[in-house]
Amino acid sequence: MTANKGARRGMRAAGAIGAATALALSLWSVPATAHAADLESLQNAAIKAGEDYQAAVDKSNELQGKIDENDQRISELEAQLPEQKQKAAAAIRSHYKFQQDQANLISLLLTSDSFSEFLSTAQYFTTITSSNLDEIEQLDSMEKELEQTKQDLESEKAAADAQVSVTQQAKEEADQTASAAEEKAKEDQAAKQAAYEAAVAQGTQDSDTNAALQAAASKSADTSSDSSSSSSSTSTSSGNGSSSSSSSSKGSSSSSSGSSSKGSGSSSSSSSSASYKYVQASMYGEGDGFMYGTTASGDTVTPTSMGVAMKTMPLGTVIEITYNGRTVRAVVNDRGPYAGNRQIDLQPAVAHALGFDGVGTVGYRVVS
Repeated sequence: MTANKGARRGMRAAGAIGAATALALSLWSVPATAHAADLESLQNAAIKAGEDYQAAVDKSNELQGKIDENDQRISELEAQLPEQKQKAAAAIRSHYKFQQDQANLISLLLTSDSFSEFLSTAQYFTTITSSNLDEIEQLDSMEKELEQTKQDLESEKAAADAQVSVTQQAKEEADQTASAAEEKAKEDQAAKQAAYEAAVAQGTQDSDTNAALQAAASKSADTSSDSSSSSSSTSTSSGNGSSSSSSSSKGSSSSSSGSSSKGSGSSSSSSSSASYKYVQASMYGEGDGFMYGTTASGDTVTPTSMGVAMKTMPLGTVIEITYNGRTVRAVVNDRGPYAGNRQIDLQPAVAHALGFDGVGTVGYRVVS
C-alpha cells in the first residue's frame, strides 16, 4: 500500500498537489465522528427495522400454526360427530320403541326378578340415551368454541399479516437509506484519503500530533537534564561542606539544599516511571468510517497518526501505552470509546505499533 501511495504521489504535478491541499482543508473541517455517527445510526435503524420485520413474520407464522392446529381439532370433532349422532339416534329410537311397545314392557316386567330390577333396567335405557345426547351436546359445544377460536385467530392473523407488510416496507426503506449512506461514506473516505495523501506529499500530515509528542519528548529530556544537574550540584555542595570545617553551619546548609535538589529530581523520575493503569481498550479507524476524519481536538485520523480517544482525559495529554511487551507514546486527541467498559480507543498507527487488534487490556500512564 505504501509503494502504491508513493507511485501516485510521484505522478502528481505541483499544481495538482496545491489543489488537493485546498481540498484537504475543506474536507478535514467536517468531523469524522459526525459522518460515522450518522452512518452508524442509519445502519442501526436498518438492523432494527429488520428485527421488527422478522418479529412480525414470526408472529404471523405462530398464528398460522395455531390456526392449523385449531382446524385439525375441528376436523377431528367433525369426524366424531356423525358416528356419535348415529349412536344417539339408535339409542333414542330403541328407547322410544321400548316405551311404546306394551309387549316389551310386559316381557321385561315378567322376566325381572322384582319390580326394582324392572325399574333399574328401564333406568339403564334412559341413562344410555341421556349419555349419548350429552356427548352430542358436548361435541357441538366444542365445535362451536373451536369455530369461534378460528375466527379470532384469523382476525389476529390478518392484523399480523398487515404488520408484516408495514415492517417489510420499513425494512426495505431503511436498507436503501443505509446502503446510500454507506456509498456516500465510501466516496467521502476516498476524497479524504486523497486529501491526506496530498498532505503527505507536502510533509504536513499529523503535524499537531507529532508536535505534541515532540514536546513531550523534549520535556522528558529537559527533566532528565535538570535531574543530572541537581545530582552534580548535590555532590559539589557535599564536597565543600566536608573540606570547610570552619564553615560547618554553611556546609550543613549546602548539604541540606543539595539534599532538597536531589529529592526534586527523584520526584520527577518517579513521575516518569509511574506505574501503569490497566484498562480495557479497543481500536478504531479501520473499516468504520472514522479514517481521515477530524477528531475532537481538530486533528485528523490517518494511517500514521499516533492518537487515541479517551472519555475524560484532557485533550493534548501525552500518555505511554504498554501491551504485550511493547510500549508507545500517543496523544489524547479524541473522545470515546462508548462501548462496554472500554477506556481507550486506539487509532490504527498506535494499535499496529503495539501489535494490538480488536479488544484487549492495555496499560497506560500519563507522560505530560
